[in-house]
Amino acid sequence: MAKEKTLLPLFIIGSIFLCACSGKVLSKTDGTSAAVSYADDAKSKPEYETNSPEHAAECVMSSLKALDLDTFNEYTDNYVSTTRNWIGIPIAKQYRVFNELLQPSLIKGKHYRRNFRLSQKLTQNLSWEITDVRGSGKKAEIDMNITNIDLSMATANYTVFLLENMAQSNGTGLGALMKDMSDLNRDMEGFLSIIDSMDSDNTCTLSVTLSAFQEDGKWKLHISDEFINAFMGNIDSQEYPEEIMLKIKALEKEIEKNAEEWAEGLFD
Repeated sequence: MAKEKTLLPLFIIGSIFLCACSGKVLSKTDGTSAAVSYADDAKSKPEYETNSPEHAAECVMSSLKALDLDTFNEYTDNYVSTTRNWIGIPIAKQYRVFNELLQPSLIKGKHYRRNFRLSQKLTQNLSWEITDVRGSGKKAEIDMNITNIDLSMATANYTVFLLENMAQSNGTGLGALMKDMSDLNRDMEGFLSIIDSMDSDNTCTLSVTLSAFQEDGKWKLHISDEFINAFMGNIDSQEYPEEIMLKIKALEKEIEKNAEEWAEGLFD
């Protein structure tokens, strides 16, 4: 696996990460939510089964798969702080993930819908396995295997797609790049189609250790960078397959050659 990345892949990853960290807040009364069903089912069980690190972890993962951020926030430390205006009305809240769509707002625009579509794509195939739980008092560690679509491969394939369009266009290829990159700021159709075209076995499984703690007698999970990267399909990966990197470098050289020929033509 090659670790070197150029500016374009890093920019794409950053853009996608900002979008993907905005999910859709579902009501706890939505009967289609797997997370809500799991939490409601716990009401009929003894407290020692439901008020545990394992139960908190299951609720968190189920809420991610269902994009039920009410339940997700209930069982995590996702909430950080609230900013209020001079008369005490909340005007902004800070969360570790899904920050944008958890802001106080009555109007949900196109960016909200775009981010929801992406989040839906990234979490609908999420699966997990709890392999071990170690606890001491009010703290615990949970070992978990998290499987999801390999987002690092999706960004790699999308980078190749953008560079191929640049190489096939006239001149420097910047016009084609700007047109394609605007897709990330609109509906992300290009990137979503890349995800749809990926084989079902293009997944990654990451083993992570999650920290759990008791707050007011209730178990919650800490949202760490390692955890975010795992349920986001290894988005923060520093590696691409060698063949992908070779293809990217070849396309970059072709684009550079086209740009030089275009510049020389200006002075003929």
